[in-house]
Amino acid sequence: MKSRNLFSAVFSLLLFCPVFLLADSDDQSKKTYELMYQDIQALKLQVAELSSLLKQNTAELKEVKDQVKILNDLLRRSQADDESLKSDLENIPVQFQKVNSKLEELQFELSVLPDILQAIQSLGDNLKSGQKGSSKGSKQPSGKTAEPPASQAAQPAAVSIPAQEMYNNAYNDYLKGNYELAIESFRLFLTQYPATPLADNALYWIGECYYSQGKYPEAIESFNDLLLNYPNADKVPAAYLKKGMSFVQQGKKDEALATFKLLVSKYPRQEEARLAQQKINELVGK
Repeated sequence: MKSRNLFSAVFSLLLFCPVFLLADSDDQSKKTYELMYQDIQALKLQVAELSSLLKQNTAELKEVKDQVKILNDLLRRSQADDESLKSDLENIPVQFQKVNSKLEELQFELSVLPDILQAIQSLGDNLKSGQKGSSKGSKQPSGKTAEPPASQAAQPAAVSIPAQEMYNNAYNDYLKGNYELAIESFRLFLTQYPATPLADNALYWIGECYYSQGKYPEAIESFNDLLLNYPNADKVPAAYLKKGMSFVQQGKKDEALATFKLLVSKYPRQEEARLAQQKINELVGK
């Protein structure tokens, strides 16, 4: 049903606005705000379309109610056994019931919109406050030169390994449970082959490695990198799903719901959307 899809789209747009962790660079932070702005605009369009549908169905319901009233009046006035009239009367209540059900659904969907908008504002404020804290923590003492992170100082030497072979080696490490080694191998792959079709897969499996280790913030950060840098990649639905699961593991129900609902909205035909809807039902029932 179109209205049901709209509801999923509107309610789940919460995710893309707030759900990203703070980026380590100004460039990634800018991307996050650009995506947030785009989805807020999309939310406004969804609300306008939903409101239009509500008006349309309200008018349709009124018309059916009028028909029912007229036919009921005719029935009371007529003593004849008019089979045609009886058939009409039998069909009208069914039509009335369908339209009334659709109207009730739309009214419910509109009733939750204020909560959606409030959640977007709240999570957006959290993002801003987190950025301020991050910028403060990055200041260096005067007179001292910032030391490069240990991870940068110990970058592995580049090796001439074909992309597919390097990727397969990293993936095999993941399958064996060698998560730290897999993470290093996938990062090396991304350094040497950032533009290959497997780049989004590498970021996804880095997130899976962190998830398997119980390092949920790091997992979310990796999934965010995928969503920001490869928004049209085939691993995007899976990244949304595991991102939502990472929030669940941290007890962050609102963020998890927002993530799952955006997944359902954007990729309703994907298997990940079906799994996300199951999680939504579970979280709402708690």
